[in-house]
Order: sequence, then structure tokens, then C-alpha cells
Amino acid sequence: MQLTGNDLIEALNANTISEASFIAPDQATIDLDELLAFVRQALTAGDLVGAELVISGDEPIHLRLESNLINLPLRYVNQISKIVINNPASEVNVYMIVEHPLVSQSGLRIDQAATVTGFLDDLDSVAAKIAAYFDEKIALINQAMEEERASEATVVTETESEEG
Repeated sequence: MQLTGNDLIEALNANTISEASFIAPDQATIDLDELLAFVRQALTAGDLVGAELVISGDEPIHLRLESNLINLPLRYVNQISKIVINNPASEVNVYMIVEHPLVSQSGLRIDQAATVTGFLDDLDSVAAKIAAYFDEKIALINQAMEEERASEATVVTETESEEG
């Protein structure tokens, strides 16, 4: 699947992106099958896609798959437009996006999973790569949350001993 920069801009401005959102009540019930099936169906139809799995919690974790020419979330229409305007046709990629305050300083991590062609031609191995990526980022978030809790507990303990 190839697009010119101007075709991408037109699709973004016309909001002709196939979008879906799925919910996982917690980290124990994450199922990527529906997300991957939706993305595959949209890409097979030649559509741009933005699909999200939201893991519920005090601070939800957003796992997204998006097709794009560059590694920016599709919602950043203005920034994307400035970068890709008048670009010649090039391969569209599928990007893995994780959003949570503890995943990075910006709260956003985005990496390429595959080209659309690679995604459609070898879904099993790309799906394994996506699952491993999401698992790694969720583990990173959980570790950061544990460190945050431990740090808060240390501060409370130090404050109590200073008062005593």
C-alpha cells in the first residue's frame, strides 16, 4: 500500500480513517485478536486505520495500531501535513503506539511494526512482534508504577521518623 503525502493529508482532513476502540477491563484480560482483525480488515480494504485497545485502570493504558507514512499519531494532522506535503508515493507503515504517563517522558511511545504489505503478507509474525512490544511496554509501565509506589512509601516513612 502506497500513498503520496498529499493523499495522506487529504484522508486525514476528510477523516476517512477506519477507527475502532476496544476495552480490556484489566491487564489480565488483554486480547489483541479483535484489534488485529479490525486492522487487517481495514488494511485489506485499502483504508488507513487507527485502532485502540484501552486497558482500564486508575490511569488507563492505550495500545494503538495506526497506519501512516511517518511515526506520528494520526491525530497530529497539522504536524503530519507539514512533514509529508508534496512527498512522492511511499510505503504506508503500521505503527505500534503506547500511551501512558509512565511509558516515556512524553507519555507516548511509537515504533514501526511493519509495512502494510508486510503486515498483510505475514500477519502471524507481525502479530507476535506487536504482542511482544505491548508486553514489554506494559511491563515497563508496571515497573515504573512499583518504583513510584516504593518512592512514595519511603517518603512517608522518612517523614514519620522525622516527626517522631
